[in-house]
Amino acid sequence: MAISKVTIYRNQLPARGVRISLEYDRLFQSGFTSQVYTNDDGVAYIEHASTGMATVYVNGQKKGRMRTPGSEVIHI
Repeated sequence: MAISKVTIYRNQLPARGVRISLEYDRLFQSGFTSQVYTNDDGVAYIEHASTGMATVYVNGQKKGRMRTPGSEVIHI
């Protein structure tokens, strides 16, 4: 199982308790990962079986795309 890291900042500070999930929309790899919440450092580690490009959802809203496994920083 692969792991990706998403870091969330709100007002230039780490955002704690933000809900994160990834969506894969490829032909043979589609669906959402489990939802995880950011820690005190604004970091969420997401386990996933799929790889490649994924859409990042923050509190249920699309906020960008990232290559997985990998890491991404998002400002909300």
